[in-house]
Amino acid sequence: MRKTIFTLIISFTILSCEKKNSIVDIEKEIITNLFVEMVDSIHKDPRIYLTFPPNPDLIYDQKGNQIGIDSTEYKIEIIKYNSDEELRKKDTSKLVIGVSEKIYKQSEYEYKSIKSYFKTLKLQVDTTSNSIENKIDLEQFKNNNKFRFKYLSEFPDGSNILNNDGTFKFSGGIAFSKIIFDKRKQIGILCGNYLCEPRCGIGYLIIIEKTNKKWKIKKIERTWQS
Repeated sequence: MRKTIFTLIISFTILSCEKKNSIVDIEKEIITNLFVEMVDSIHKDPRIYLTFPPNPDLIYDQKGNQIGIDSTEYKIEIIKYNSDEELRKKDTSKLVIGVSEKIYKQSEYEYKSIKSYFKTLKLQVDTTSNSIENKIDLEQFKNNNKFRFKYLSEFPDGSNILNNDGTFKFSGGIAFSKIIFDKRKQIGILCGNYLCEPRCGIGYLIIIEKTNKKWKIKKIERTWQS
């Protein structure tokens, strides 16, 4: 009897480990296959995103009331801004993206957002614990034509992210969360975060779907911005 119970415990443990490893392997495969597409979908080029059109100089009377704007100077500045904007958009130099090496566990707020989204889809969440830490290997993306990826750890807190000419050393940071699946493993949702300077960022829910045995991005929704 004891031998039978022991055998059942061992079998259950092995099956649990296999299931957990299966989820880890699926997650790793998805991140690898969709990584560049996800980055391209949520990143912002700071040369454009953090560059704003000039504001016109206001003209006031002697009592401090606004009576107009300096349109002559403003027209000159806006023409220059639009010209520079076109040059920035045509710039084909590689964007340096800082990437969080770890695929992090969602915060409580993020997990609630994911569960809420599954509820709208009328799907049950797979609550299987996946505590094994996956990491992103950037070496496999080194030949990408648009981006040059570096780990965020290469840009420690307090380091200067600007070159001497004021241009960015990197085009923001990217971090992805672990993937939560539905019970049938046909839909997955993860969080993607774009981090920029100074102290700004945007959060997204990335919804992926398994179609014809391949995982594809189905939809991306913004969840927060600062």
